[in-house]
Amino acid sequence: MSFSPTPTNGASRNEKTPMNKKIKGAIAAGAAALLLTGGAGTFAAWNDSKDLNGGKVTTGKLAFGDTIDSGWYEGTDTGVTGKKIPDITTYRIIPGTKLTYKATTSFVAQGDNLKAKLEIAGADATNVNGFQWEATKFSGDQAISAAGEITPDSGASHAVTVTKTVLFDATGIANQAVTNDLTGLKLKLSQTN
Repeated sequence: MSFSPTPTNGASRNEKTPMNKKIKGAIAAGAAALLLTGGAGTFAAWNDSKDLNGGKVTTGKLAFGDTIDSGWYEGTDTGVTGKKIPDITTYRIIPGTKLTYKATTSFVAQGDNLKAKLEIAGADATNVNGFQWEATKFSGDQAISAAGEITPDSGASHAVTVTKTVLFDATGIANQAVTNDLTGLKLKLSQTN
């Protein structure tokens, strides 16, 4: 038979001594301090800052104006002196006829180092079925060249007229009742750099 000796100070084995309480209290206080300081290795340090005048960066613009006047005319693109065709879908071209598509609009081209061009795009303007297309021509102020190259500026609006002339040059009985589909015709402004 075995037995445990009774402590001489009268305290049971399970009772906490003042020393145990002090040790556990110190551990708890240390853990709390560690949490408050954000972990080991954190310390206060001097620092300073100074404002910089970075300013504001603003984008340029490359866009058409709100309105456009366009249509087909009989004759060449030199002044487009021929009469305007009310509905090109009902017009029937014959050999030797020239028609000119004319579009007048405005644009803004603004941007440092910007290079851009204006063109007629998205159409089946090819030399098929007796249709012979001439090069697109542009007229306006100094902001646009005859080839459609654009010079950017401070954001002013510039008027421009674009013309595209086609000659129907067919002989014999070929190319009768054929269609050159131009329903996708559009003006296009594009950055080139």
